[in-house]
Amino acid sequence: MVPVGTAHATNRLALTYFDLIRLFSQQYQGGEANSGLGVPLRLTGIFEYAGDLSASRNTIQEVYTQIITDLRDASTKLPTSNSFFADQYAAKALLARVYLQQQNYEAARDTAHDVIQNSGHSLTTTFAEAFNNDTDSSEMLFSFQVTNQGGTNQLITFYASQDNGGRQGDITLQDGFFNLFDDRANDVRAAFTYISPDNGGILTSKYTNQFGNVPVLRLAEMHLIRAEANFREGSSVGNSPLDDINLIRARSKASQFTNLTIDQLLNERQLELSFEGHLLYDLKRTERSVGTIPYNANQLVLPIPQNELDTNPSVTQNPGY
Repeated sequence: MVPVGTAHATNRLALTYFDLIRLFSQQYQGGEANSGLGVPLRLTGIFEYAGDLSASRNTIQEVYTQIITDLRDASTKLPTSNSFFADQYAAKALLARVYLQQQNYEAARDTAHDVIQNSGHSLTTTFAEAFNNDTDSSEMLFSFQVTNQGGTNQLITFYASQDNGGRQGDITLQDGFFNLFDDRANDVRAAFTYISPDNGGILTSKYTNQFGNVPVLRLAEMHLIRAEANFREGSSVGNSPLDDINLIRARSKASQFTNLTIDQLLNERQLELSFEGHLLYDLKRTERSVGTIPYNANQLVLPIPQNELDTNPSVTQNPGY
């Protein structure tokens, strides 16, 4: 357990370590030893910047075990509601995401169901209402708070036009994205865009409020996790996979499915969560290539930064760098 002293810090460190392990290590493999290179677990003296900073890399399994331990601990110590701070359901929502990445579908299903059933959160009436909010919407389980007094929304920097506080819209939407929609004419997610006056590119409308809160965990993701986990387990805990997916599609005015395949389910996840930082990790956990690059290729794992190598003689560089 991370001896930081508060459940808030424990939850925050779990989120940080989860991002680190997915960026700097290979994908967790369900049912295997996962003895490959993870990241160093510094569990004491984490706010000390003097003395011996060396720490070797723990295994992938050890890091995931620590993340789960911390999130379980936080979910019992945080309150059930906590204003804009993390509460116990924010910890559980992140835990459901971690379980999904591990391919622990039973635990992912049950944890996501707990959040859906008991958190008191609900999907916003429209898709647009889930984004660009100065205060958290009914759907938001946890977000980073941004104000004009402090903080910068880096998603605005790269996704938004200059009029909306960005650079000009570095990331423009291509035909390949729109071709993912099976009902593009009706699905409001396909039209949730605008034309950049800076470069004429099509930009996502998910990031147009320069000082809007940054979504981290929202209820729609829990429905998608429960749907996928139920599908893979052949169960219907809380709802059938088809009904959960159709619930998400109904909000976006997309036509309802009459049956469901895993490819449809994963595509629906991509449509709903696009530009929120999920796709690469989803491709890795489902062992799908990124273009022509295999999911487990060295180039899909980031190199250990040079400053870490300089200050930590015990750390090992990733293969291929």
